[in-house]
Amino acid sequence: MAWSAGFRQAEAAYEEEYLRKKRLAAVDPFSLFASFGADVDFVAGTAIGGSQPYGNNTDDGRLFRDPTNTVACFLPNALGVYQTLASSGIRRTTKGAYNYPSATVRNLWGGDLTNAAWVKTNMTALKDQPGVDGTANAASSLLATAADATVLQNFVLASSTQLYQVAIKRLIGTGPVSMTVDNGVTWTDITAQITGGASYAVAYMVQAAVTNPTIGFKISTSGDKIAVDCNMSFAPPAALSVPREDLVRTAGATILNSQSRPSADIADALPRTFITIARGPFAFYHECTSRRPTGGFLITGATGIFVSVDAASAGAVKFSANSGLSQTAAGVWKSDGVGVNRVAGWFAADGRIKMACNGVLGNLDTDATSEVALDHFDLSTNGAGTNSLFSWTRRIAMAPNIEFTDAQLLQMAP
Repeated sequence: MAWSAGFRQAEAAYEEEYLRKKRLAAVDPFSLFASFGADVDFVAGTAIGGSQPYGNNTDDGRLFRDPTNTVACFLPNALGVYQTLASSGIRRTTKGAYNYPSATVRNLWGGDLTNAAWVKTNMTALKDQPGVDGTANAASSLLATAADATVLQNFVLASSTQLYQVAIKRLIGTGPVSMTVDNGVTWTDITAQITGGASYAVAYMVQAAVTNPTIGFKISTSGDKIAVDCNMSFAPPAALSVPREDLVRTAGATILNSQSRPSADIADALPRTFITIARGPFAFYHECTSRRPTGGFLITGATGIFVSVDAASAGAVKFSANSGLSQTAAGVWKSDGVGVNRVAGWFAADGRIKMACNGVLGNLDTDATSEVALDHFDLSTNGAGTNSLFSWTRRIAMAPNIEFTDAQLLQMAP
């Protein structure tokens, strides 16, 4: 009984503050974002309405937790510098909170190509290069001692599509460099992907129906030399063949590179700010990049509440609250992994629902209803990762019982 009364009291206090900010927004259109009393800016590392620590998954009342991340990784920040992230908590840098579905990296010794698992032909491998994270002698150099030098690794696996990626940079020369997943039956020229200069760039290839893959490199010109780290061969999830930005460096065992799934859950410790808001009429703002053109989810409620990219109308974005649905025209969504998507919307207790994305309004619908028993929602993915955006969440904000004019929606989501 005491917990229930305290919960209602906290909920009433939050609502009073949000209504105050709603009135402020009505007076000053430039303070629209001030009307969101719950706001996490993953890029800036700031939070309103509660705390948002990183590096662990402690149930301490933080705004979002991560029930899926179990693996440390290297992830680039906004300057392209790789940072080492812990094996729990949201995977976040100054680019935002990153998501890519989980996948098992099948090859071994991803940074150490001196290991006997890598078979060298006219190739000298030394473990003498800094890794993507700057760790000394964590990565390998490969020097071609004759034309068409190769280094290859085989592993046993049933027929599958393989996405093979590597962090790579040139040390000497400008000649062709190629990758294979089928023991050189097919070589994919990755020369144009080695674009980092003195820094590592991620190069990759994809090939379907590969049985017992043999992965590796060919350096075409004798005397050319490259550095490689974080070799990763895996089956691309959700049939979307884009490389991961969260890199892992295997040693003597495979690694299940887990997804990061920011989640607001009613079972977490108080104040449960976001999930409480999402159980009633609310307004939201979501900012992200995406590598997925259709079928991605921005806000994934366990039931009833969804913001997603339509799977049928390419590039249309929709906001649904049970039967209520507001949807933009097709072609609105940006899925190059670079362009920023800005989405804002609201629904009211009387059933009206409206949203906008990237300067385009959705329709007004009138039969939206609250999901009062909603137990959690996820950001930019779903539990299994099948609806992941394969990219970065930059910001999420919510407030209860707020409505915006069409002009205000377009101001927030231009």
